[in-house]
Amino acid sequence: MKLTTKILPLLALAAALAATLGATAAIAQPPPPQGQDAAQSSGMDMKSMKAEVAQMSAQMDRIQALMKDNMAKMEAADAAMKTHMDAEKAKMKSDMALQEATIQQLQAMTDHMRAMSDRMAMMPMGEPR
Repeated sequence: MKLTTKILPLLALAAALAATLGATAAIAQPPPPQGQDAAQSSGMDMKSMKAEVAQMSAQMDRIQALMKDNMAKMEAADAAMKTHMDAEKAKMKSDMALQEATIQQLQAMTDHMRAMSDRMAMMPMGEPR
């Protein structure tokens, strides 16, 4: 017996089984509720939907509270950063003023030393003893 003669009946059997299982699955599904059962089912759905809505609302409230808290923290951080930057700017300005004052003082000392050196050069030297 050839291999194809053994496989063909198995394939036909598998196709028939799949078709039967598909039809059985369609039959096994419960029919949609009707009449009083429908009202009870939709009531249960309404209860679960209300619970879900309440849960989602609570979750949204928590998210909004977290967002408000984060915004307040960000505003506080921005204010602290602005204060820090203003202090840094004032420090840099003060440092620059100190450097300018130091340069001016050094220039004045240099000018004074040059003037003293020029005066001393003009003074007559005494006779060596």
